[in-house]
Amino acid sequence: MANTLIFIRMYGTFTCSTSENGDVLPLTGKTAAMFALLASAPNGRRTRSWLQDMLWPRSGAQHGRASLRQSLANIKRALGDNYDLLIGTTNQDVWINLPAVRFVGSPQEGMLLEGLNPSGADGFEAWLTEQRQQIVAGLESDISTGLHAKAPVSIKQESSISSGFNDLTKLRPAIAILPFSHSASDGIDPFFGDMIAGDLSRIIARAHGIDVISHLSCRATGFINADLDRLQKSYGVDYVATGFLRTSHGDITLDIEFTDSASGVIVNSKRFTRSSKDWLKGSAEVLHEIANYIVDSLFKGAMRDIRTRNIEDVNAHTLLMSAIALMHRQDLASVLRSHKHLKNIIERLGPSSLPYAWLAQWYILFLAQGWGTNIEDERRAAREMVSRALDADPDCSFSQVMDGVVSYQLERDYGRASVTFNDVLAQNENNAVAWFWKGIMYAFEGEGREAIAYTDRGRLLTPLDPGGYLYKNLSGTAHLSGKNFQAALKLAEESLDLNRHHASAIRTKIVALDGLHRFDEARAAASILLKMYPKFTIESYLSAHPAAELEIGREWADALENSGIPRR
Repeated sequence: MANTLIFIRMYGTFTCSTSENGDVLPLTGKTAAMFALLASAPNGRRTRSWLQDMLWPRSGAQHGRASLRQSLANIKRALGDNYDLLIGTTNQDVWINLPAVRFVGSPQEGMLLEGLNPSGADGFEAWLTEQRQQIVAGLESDISTGLHAKAPVSIKQESSISSGFNDLTKLRPAIAILPFSHSASDGIDPFFGDMIAGDLSRIIARAHGIDVISHLSCRATGFINADLDRLQKSYGVDYVATGFLRTSHGDITLDIEFTDSASGVIVNSKRFTRSSKDWLKGSAEVLHEIANYIVDSLFKGAMRDIRTRNIEDVNAHTLLMSAIALMHRQDLASVLRSHKHLKNIIERLGPSSLPYAWLAQWYILFLAQGWGTNIEDERRAAREMVSRALDADPDCSFSQVMDGVVSYQLERDYGRASVTFNDVLAQNENNAVAWFWKGIMYAFEGEGREAIAYTDRGRLLTPLDPGGYLYKNLSGTAHLSGKNFQAALKLAEESLDLNRHHASAIRTKIVALDGLHRFDEARAAASILLKMYPKFTIESYLSAHPAAELEIGREWADALENSGIPRR
């Protein structure tokens, strides 16, 4: 292990010293800010262009480069003989030798980089605001450890890492929603587009596996004025949502575009028109509709990349998004490709919570479709995936939810599942996926009122992934449990409109029609199910269904058999 050459205090007043309580080095202003940015970087490395954009966004490229060189000269004077042991540079990158750095202090000693606010450094100001927000929210407990998860690069190594944010192992795609613009002649409140963008950022931030650039960052002058190349290379933005507002006859129209920042290609565009009253009161319905459009566009972009590029050249986050999209198509060929992509991600990254958690859901959906060939082995595989996900990150809420789902869907351990879901919802009462899956647990237990209440709460929060058909059917299953057969039928048909391959929705439809005494229609639906899944029987249904040993499971099995599904 390298000897400690410098002690850095990130909380309270930023200081650097050659011993824990020694003399503070004379680093001030943008020079101090640059040192702090290097110290807080993964691997201690930043690109020169990123540092210039953060600290000298108004200076132009030539003056920015000169200012960066001057700051490095200031650091060299301050460090003396230790400079070459601590700081490394190439024409593209600047880095600090993290093994030779010791961080002292803690968040309890003051605000992150308190008082460090160099003038004109718009990017740095936005970055610092976002880091402070994450610490307050508990998303980053300690910047001096949380951002250094990877092993630091030795000062003696030549750079073999791609500069900036072009990292094929990056798992979470980053979306920036810029304040929506408008024509001054339309009489729209100048803050209206900013307010809508901020609301959308907060809604989409709930989605699993997606990073949303903070609204404060998106409002910064340097950020708004940056071109796509700079947003991608300097700020790590993968996709950008932009929009233009206009008024007409009492309505407000938002034309929105979703753009891939690396290629500049518009992935999707759409027009939303509502009455001024609906917009101004912040209608949850229209906001969720736009949020779903943005997230759906993200998955479309990922699928486009998978189709048009070599798999080795595709980012890990693109592989993950495409795997999720393929999984939810619910045809066997797509589902098998999904499994291959998830395994590819793990081979690239090693143990990582999200891909393991999605593999657990993969097994849950695979078995629910009736594709299992060795049910016990596939159940054990699902449990193994959940265990690995929680080992990689015990605090990942999606992994925790999948732990609960595996417990009751595949292992029929309702007690453990209930405790897990209660823990997740205690941590975040806006976790839509947890509300849905706990609602289904109640449905299987025959607690119809609770099942409907929980799934209705999940529908209000609207999970943001391609599983809309799944959540429709989960709500339908809750209504089956509550004997609300007409509502269950409506939801099952809405689910099938979104995905005709979803076997569970067809089963929900059959049981609902049987409950409504529409027996001819139930038999017709059963005939469709058997054409799609000719090996489906009552015995195979009961062998895999989590409610098979409960009263409600037997009732549903009887309804399926009455409609023409063979016993064996």
